[in-house]
Amino acid sequence: MRRIAKLAPLLSMIALVLLGGCGSSGKSAESSSPTGLPEEIVIGAAIAKTGYMAVYDDAIVALEQLAKEINARGGIDGRKLRVIQVDTRSDPQQAVLAVQKVIEEGADVLVFSGEGLTAAAGSPLAEENDKLNFAIVNEPGFGPPTSGRLSFTSNPSLLSEVSAAASFLYGKGIRHPFLFRDTTIIYGKAACSGFEQSWEELGGTIADSVDFENTDASISSQVSKLKSSDADAVVMCSYPPGGAAAIKQIRAAGVDLPIYGPTAFDGLFWLKGIPNTEDIYFTSNGSVYDPPNKASAKLLDHLGKAGIDTDIATNLLAWYAAGQLMFGAIEETHSVSGSVLADALEAKPHDTIIGKISYSADDHYPSRIWPMYVLSNGKPKLVAKVKPQFIPEYGE
Repeated sequence: MRRIAKLAPLLSMIALVLLGGCGSSGKSAESSSPTGLPEEIVIGAAIAKTGYMAVYDDAIVALEQLAKEINARGGIDGRKLRVIQVDTRSDPQQAVLAVQKVIEEGADVLVFSGEGLTAAAGSPLAEENDKLNFAIVNEPGFGPPTSGRLSFTSNPSLLSEVSAAASFLYGKGIRHPFLFRDTTIIYGKAACSGFEQSWEELGGTIADSVDFENTDASISSQVSKLKSSDADAVVMCSYPPGGAAAIKQIRAAGVDLPIYGPTAFDGLFWLKGIPNTEDIYFTSNGSVYDPPNKASAKLLDHLGKAGIDTDIATNLLAWYAAGQLMFGAIEETHSVSGSVLADALEAKPHDTIIGKISYSADDHYPSRIWPMYVLSNGKPKLVAKVKPQFIPEYGE
């Protein structure tokens, strides 16, 4: 009930926008026909340009680069691609307005922020206007059955990710991990929930767990609890900057246990001030500092030469894959109708930069064999590729 109460203002805003602006578009009715393409294909990006998600959503430049390359080859059926962006300010309520604006400006397909609740906020408008919408969300809550049949993510599921991490740590001999659960958004809660289920499936036990908020200036009491436990590893269910600050405090307290974090800890941007970065592990679609395969290495090198910051490579790869999936479906169907494109995406597996991706009518999250990295001499080093043996479920 508390969650419903928190969502009430957002749901009210969605209803108002739907009543006041549904179906409005800067294009003619002909351009939204189930068959045939508009003269120009517009990708409307309702993403964070400001706020805590901006550092992750900035990776949309990979999708823009793919669009430029397709345009240089003549476009799709001779139609050029154009990307327009509106700032969500990392806020679900602002996301509703941002989605409405890109639709009004003629967007044919939509891409949303990488945070689950913010991305899901725009889904009702996408459904109402028959717009396919992609995001690089990996936590639960986006796509069917939660936010609509036209919502897809190119980022493999967080639940499969933490399951793979659990298998990796168990294989290293870890038996009593200690969980730091960031309760600010669903990301941290889902990561810890999935890890706990996976660890139980493996037969392990959790040493203990603590909660914190991403904005907490100090987690001294939580670190004290960690130090008094019998933990042999730390699982950081969080994201920078708060998750990075938590790791800094753990290391500053003299705790040198192995630490694992999910894909949000890709890159080097968050390492400043951490006294000891050794024995820190994370999962990722791929790091620019040690790419998992030749295809991703070639793409990241290409993006770097194009002037794109490749530090957070995991999101660049996910955005590029989203473009491959969207543009491939448009080329295959000769349509920008959301329902037509969704049918095509669900019909068969698709090759992408992060591997083959399949969707079903009930699940629009891909899974994958996960690259596992360790920070070695201050840079990520690929140490394993792990297939999750168990996919947990999430429910608050």
